[in-house]
Amino acid sequence: MTQFKWTLLGSVIGIIFLWFSLRGIDIHSMLASLKSVGLLPAIMALVAGMLFMLIKAWRWSVILGPVARVKLPLLFSAVYIGTAANLIIVHSGEVLRAALVGRKSRVASSAVLASIGVERIFDFMTVAALFGILLIINPQLPEYVAAAGFIAILMVVTGLIVIVTLLVPSKIRKQARLLVIRLLPEKQLMMIRSHTKRSFVGFSALVSPSMVIHAFLLSILQWSCIVSAIWLCVISVGHAATLSMAITVWILMVIGLTLPSSPAQLGTTQLAFTLGLSLTLDETEIPFAASVVYTCCVNIPYMVMGAVYWLRSGGIDVRPKKIH
Repeated sequence: MTQFKWTLLGSVIGIIFLWFSLRGIDIHSMLASLKSVGLLPAIMALVAGMLFMLIKAWRWSVILGPVARVKLPLLFSAVYIGTAANLIIVHSGEVLRAALVGRKSRVASSAVLASIGVERIFDFMTVAALFGILLIINPQLPEYVAAAGFIAILMVVTGLIVIVTLLVPSKIRKQARLLVIRLLPEKQLMMIRSHTKRSFVGFSALVSPSMVIHAFLLSILQWSCIVSAIWLCVISVGHAATLSMAITVWILMVIGLTLPSSPAQLGTTQLAFTLGLSLTLDETEIPFAASVVYTCCVNIPYMVMGAVYWLRSGGIDVRPKKIH
């Protein structure tokens, strides 16, 4: 029921975003742009999307390094499965891939899930870094782009504060612990203690400066692949793209995806392209056509590959086991 509600809400938001993207658009002109899509840049966008997934799995192996040595092929397939799940039901893929890796590598799923939380910190650190580059390239940014960048910075700071609060002994942590002890029954308290101890292991990568640098550089590299894919999609519809245009679209897309989104991120992707490219383009036909190319060359292949890996995995049951 919860998944259905999230999907329904995401679909409504996606339809609203799609409506904003299609306002005043010349459908015939947009279709003409799609008919003349350049094959080479479209294929290169597809390759860039695949490289993103490979580097994402590589980065995850670095973050999971202090927890366990998990084989890269397992992480690679789990990343595809999780991404495909997210493209159907928003934010469902994190739990799914944590359960998959946890069960196949015999590592506590709570520790694996914590490592995915660390991934999100690095993701928003990358957004903040590229937002800084965007400010240098183009200081006169529209308010909505600047707001998206500052939201990313706020998320980084919030995430780091939460992690530090959990890991470093403090009065707040002690008071929270005492409150939980008072409110919860002994059985649930023991279960929470067990999961919390395992989760702390997933944050181990943040203790090592070399691992933090390694993971951050991989984050820059992996998201550069998506920025490149956006740039190539714009070129494929016959328009000269710039680095600032591609970074702007990407930042808007990342921030937009913190909200529930529709399947294949329809609407969110289109609005990000339309708003991001409006800095240098008056017409909306080209941005919308570029967003369709992105959906076809990046999002849909992720869904197809995720389904293939899921079927190859045997459709593992990731529901919690009953306690007898």
